[in-house]
Order: sequence, then structure tokens, then C-alpha cells
Amino acid sequence: SIPAFGAVVSALATSGDSDVLSTPHIIALDNEPAEISIGQNIARQQNSGLSSLAGLAGASGTGAAGGLGALAGLAGGGLGGATSFTDVGTKIKITPHLNESNEARLDISEEISEAGNAQGTLGVVPINKRTATTKLVVKDQETVVIGGLVRNRRARSQTKIPVLGDIPILGALFRETSDSNEKTNLILILTPYIIRDQSDLRNVFERKMQERQELLDRYFVFAENNYTPPKDYTRTNGLLETIRQEYMKVDEKRRLDELTRPKELKGHAPQTPLEMPSGPRPASGAAGGNTPPATPGQPTDAPKINITPPSRNIERLEK
Repeated sequence: SIPAFGAVVSALATSGDSDVLSTPHIIALDNEPAEISIGQNIARQQNSGLSSLAGLAGASGTGAAGGLGALAGLAGGGLGGATSFTDVGTKIKITPHLNESNEARLDISEEISEAGNAQGTLGVVPINKRTATTKLVVKDQETVVIGGLVRNRRARSQTKIPVLGDIPILGALFRETSDSNEKTNLILILTPYIIRDQSDLRNVFERKMQERQELLDRYFVFAENNYTPPKDYTRTNGLLETIRQEYMKVDEKRRLDELTRPKELKGHAPQTPLEMPSGPRPASGAAGGNTPPATPGQPTDAPKINITPPSRNIERLEK
């Protein structure tokens, strides 16, 4: 008989894309801490069964009573161990400090945690945490980026049949290789709104409702019951302001036209010729011309000054 030989070749490629957007909101008083937590409470298994088994082995020297107590603990806890609960999700703790300059100094502590994949034979679930703690000064309705994380993780795992999976060419039929590529982009963004009266609170509510409607329209094509927020007239211009802005636009356009307009070139106007001296000009053709020599003028007599010496000095000299 001819032995039957079969081979199963499977190729599987999986591509997944997830976009998680978390927008928690919280209202806090000035100089008072506020905290918000959004998440879930997951169960985690503790390995207490093995410790009870070790206690049973160590209690053999304490007598029958100690051995029975440890055995009862092992039966109650089991090899799987006890179960504990851990909170995971988004936690934000903030303390605002307001000033008269329409600014807010914020003490922020933010934590984002999630449950990882189970590991080991007992299914231990790790907790992945990302925390950020900072202090900053922000103006009203100014958006700031607290922090961020960009991570790219690549992993390759291989499962094979011993000996057969190590054959150079035919070994590919007896082993399985899987590659995984994980990219994580985490950005923490904060926008404070200073609420001084009831109108500010109403404006924040209308703005958040509009953002919610835009989010629904983005992810749900057939969205119905569209929300149209009322118009906030405190942030719009009146009739006089609109006229003033239009006048400023016309004035600015006129000024730009004057600057960009080509300038006219000035024409050349004839001027009166310079008057020349009426004396005889030297003959042309000879170097330097025939210029008569200059005659020296008659010296003028200097004015005579009569000096009379003082009489006292003369009398003293005669004596």
C-alpha cells in the first residue's frame, strides 16, 4: 500500500486599525482639587495556591492540626489562587489657581492605564500605565499639549515541529512564523475654560454639544437629529462694528493702491544759460593762450600814527 501524505498550507494576514479618542470634562473650583476617573474594574488572579502548597509541606513538622489547616487553605484557595480587582482607565486630578490676568495655573496629574494580554500558563494580566504630572500656566480657552508618546513595536514568533521544522527547505512545511507590528501614538491635550458667570457656563455647554455633533457626523454617515446650537450674540459684531470694519477695509485697499501705483516721471524743463564774463577771451590753438603778464601795483603808504610818551616817565629819566 502507498502511504498517504497530506500537507496543509495556510496564509493569514490581519491588519487592524483603532482610533481611541477620550475627551473627559470636569469642573473645579479655584484652589480646590478635582478628580475624574473613567474606566473599568478588572479581575486579576493571584498565585496563592502554590504558597499554600509550600505551607503544607512546611507544616508537616507542626503536627496533624497544622497539616490539616494548610490542606484546608489549599482546598479553599485552589491552585489558581485568589482574585483581586484593579481599576484601569483614565484618571485626571487637577487643581486650578486663577488670577486677574485671565490666566490659570494648573497642577495636573493624569494617568491612562489598560489591561494587557494574559501571560504565562496561569493567565497573569499585566497593567500598562502612562502617567504625566506637571504644572503650567495657561490662558483662558488656550489649548496646550501636556505630553505625548510615539511607540513602534515589532515582534516575530515561530512555532514548529521539533527536528522537522529545522530542515533547510522542507522545514517551512512544519513551522509557522508570525510577525506583528504595533504603533502607538498618545497625545495629552488640555483646554481650560474660566467660568465667571452663568453665560460662560452656557457658552461652554453649547460648544461641547456642537463638538459632539461633529464627532457623530464624522463617524456615522447617516446621522439624524442634527443639533443646531443657538447663536452666541456676545461674540458677534453689531451693525456699527460691521460698518467700521468695512470702512477700514476700503481705507486699507486705498492705501495699498497708492503704494503700488507707478510713479510719474518728471519732465525736463530748459533752464537759463549761465552768463559768461564780457572780457576778451584767449585765442584758441596755442597752449595756454597769449595771456599778458600781470603788472605789480603801486605800494600804498601805511598810515602814520603819532605816539606821545607819558610826561612822568620822561621827567624821571632826566633826573
